[in-house]
Amino acid sequence: MTALWIIFAAMTAAAVFVVLATLARGRTAAVDASEADVAVYRDQLDEIARDRDRGLIGAAEADSARAEVARRLFAATGRDGEPGSRADGATARRRIAAVVALVGVPLIALGGYAAIGQPEMPDMPLAGRTSGKLDASNLQDLATRVEAALAKNPSDGRGWAAVAPIYMRLDRPDEAAQAFANAIRLLGSTPEREADRGEALIAAADGVVTADARQALERSVQGEEPSVKGAFYLARGAWQDGDLKGAVARLKALLDKAPADAPYRDAVKDELQRLAEVPAMPMPEATPDVAKKTPEERAAMIRSMVDGLGDRLAAQGGDVGEWLRLVRARAALGDAAKAKADLNAARAKFSGDVRAAARLDALAAGLGLEGPGA
Repeated sequence: MTALWIIFAAMTAAAVFVVLATLARGRTAAVDASEADVAVYRDQLDEIARDRDRGLIGAAEADSARAEVARRLFAATGRDGEPGSRADGATARRRIAAVVALVGVPLIALGGYAAIGQPEMPDMPLAGRTSGKLDASNLQDLATRVEAALAKNPSDGRGWAAVAPIYMRLDRPDEAAQAFANAIRLLGSTPEREADRGEALIAAADGVVTADARQALERSVQGEEPSVKGAFYLARGAWQDGDLKGAVARLKALLDKAPADAPYRDAVKDELQRLAEVPAMPMPEATPDVAKKTPEERAAMIRSMVDGLGDRLAAQGGDVGEWLRLVRARAALGDAAKAKADLNAARAKFSGDVRAAARLDALAAGLGLEGPGA
């Protein structure tokens, strides 16, 4: 805080110095101008006298000219006949201005800050100042400006590439898909552009992976650096077509290739668990007796329920949904070894059911029970 006040004081001093320097220059310039005017008028009086002596002008003309020059000389010198006397009023005004600059400006500034300032308020980080600035109205303005530029130069591929994601954020997927198509036509096809176009086409079709979207997505996963987004949406398309096994295979391949710190790993795992279609685990009713229990006691109750489900399935069997529920519950309780054992038992039981096996594979990958580090 001390450093801040020092900065304010230095800024105020600099401003006052500029004002005073300007005033000083103004006074000097006024005095210099007054002296120059007096010298010119006196030379004119001398010249009038010489012309009268040589007979170049008459007496009446000489008197008239002397009177006019004398009037100007009087105005320039003031009543006391000194060149600087005309600037006395201006000098007084400058002195008043100097006092205001030296005293008034700092007092007004400090008083205003004391009244409305908040010196105790902490500074706002840059992220806080910049976040949230691109709201819907700002995005719309930005889109309008880019559209105006593209109207003048429709062959600007970078312009189309820039406006396409803005259309997506404005929930205008049809226009986004066309903008991505223009960018691809003008700038060339890349996995990222193809995947973005496929995503826009899916959004325009209310989440359905259409044939056009599938073609764009297929192109996005070709080459040395296939698009993760493209593979993700292709898996969803396979699931929509009823090919659960193919969808799981695509997502598992993504996980197998993904670095441990890849930001999309969690999204892929969530999608796998969604594809597994695990039924919800029944929870203890919120009775007064249950509410009185400690967190540890409630956790023990849940563990007892899960163990009971495991014992029943081992003894009597059950449908694939129950086995999926058991495996996920074991994993949620941190019993990875029991979860894997139950998973293997379920796979053996449903080995002849392709869809059930695919659901079990999806859950295993989504929970991280298989693959590197499992």
